[in-house]
Amino acid sequence: MTLQRARPPAPERLLRWIERMRDQVAVVWGDFVLDEYWRCLSRRVSREAPVLILEYQGRSTQGGGAANAALNLAALGLKTRAVGFVGQDDAGRELTQLLSGSGVDCEGLIPLRRASTVVKTRVVAGSVHTALQQVVRVDKGRPFRLDATTQRRLESALERAEQDVRVALLSDYGYDTVTPALAAPRVRRWRTRRITVALDARYRITDYRGVTLATPNESEASAAAGMTVGDDRDLAAVASRLQRRMKAAHLVITRGRDGLTLWGRGGGQNLAAWGGQEAVDVTGAGDAVVAVSAAALAAGASPLESAALANVAGAVAVSRRGAVAVSAEDLERALRPSASRRASRSRS
Repeated sequence: MTLQRARPPAPERLLRWIERMRDQVAVVWGDFVLDEYWRCLSRRVSREAPVLILEYQGRSTQGGGAANAALNLAALGLKTRAVGFVGQDDAGRELTQLLSGSGVDCEGLIPLRRASTVVKTRVVAGSVHTALQQVVRVDKGRPFRLDATTQRRLESALERAEQDVRVALLSDYGYDTVTPALAAPRVRRWRTRRITVALDARYRITDYRGVTLATPNESEASAAAGMTVGDDRDLAAVASRLQRRMKAAHLVITRGRDGLTLWGRGGGQNLAAWGGQEAVDVTGAGDAVVAVSAAALAAGASPLESAALANVAGAVAVSRRGAVAVSAEDLERALRPSASRRASRSRS
């Protein structure tokens, strides 16, 4: 099977799905992360060592990992429930407040006494007249250990959260909140109930089986398939191998400035990147892609329509710094000018 260049669906067709995505119920099960940013000024180099001296200016936080996926779904208008772990610490309380303040139901976000909330601290610096650039990232947190009691608490939280859901999103960043073994029986049950099951996994992608949709980036897909991607022929081979191993209905492989590739049982289609802007920050773009594509599929959009809408969401996400959720209004603002231009041409 080969890859073909797809003609994107018309913007007016994509716009109609934005409203239809609203008010669906979604559960996000995965690794919830607090993204922390230290903003600093860089004025000089140390005399003690060849390193920058940074003057601390301020701090801000955003949701990362599963938290960003949940925030994206909530920003799209879905009723979103979080299932996962945080520590009984300041970071866990801050992350829970951040999520609940954006409308995410955090009843299933379990605080663990002997664990630390996963925190990724990015130090960004620049001079007074330049944009801030990331200097270093410090990660805090270890994989969660699920003893029998903790696993029962997790299963109870999932039982409560999965009522009436149309979207189930698995967000595996390697901290073992969700694993292929834990997910397997629920994925089978959810698919039987016609729930759209989406997977965003940094590692062990091929160990997840039977999901509706998986959204690896090109390097993740290449590593999971054990193949190098040099051209479209290679990419088609990678996508085909992944789909066979995963028994997934669809794959959306994100490719940065080259857009994305939609792969299904009948072959694949390439979609060029939406817009022509240079990426400012790719942090969180994958979370926007998986959230939008899953929500659109669950609302009834075709795989190509859902991938095209996710392509727009990815372009919006990389145009902003940090993991900022892409809202329904963001998608409408991106699509309406194109829809208006098409309408004007058809009238002339």
